[in-house]
Amino acid sequence: MTNILNLLPSIISGKESPLSIISDAVSITATFKTGANLDVDTSAEVLTSTDFDTAQGVIITADSDNSGSVFIGTATVTAGAANDTSGIPITAGESIFFSASNPNVIYVIGSAVNQKVYWLAV
Repeated sequence: MTNILNLLPSIISGKESPLSIISDAVSITATFKTGANLDVDTSAEVLTSTDFDTAQGVIITADSDNSGSVFIGTATVTAGAANDTSGIPITAGESIFFSASNPNVIYVIGSAVNQKVYWLAV
């Protein structure tokens, strides 16, 4: 099985879709889950309450119609408001991978209300 971290350069460069790269390169023999948070607002909230151990981690994609950024981090994540709590921003259509053991340890906050994100835990 390919380590998902080896795929990051192709994902970051935008040359290929993150999900197609992963589905082509990673033989998913274990169970995986997908989900969405369809109402990310301007207060930090857990990505999902789903309790699921991952083998590789979690991919998060911001909806292509989002009007603002979604910041990803810990329970204290802020939307670019403080040096030590600002999350990693993703804008409309962007994706990011986290080598997280469970999707419920990831928090999100929007720079505007009603943002949407989708996730895939492998």
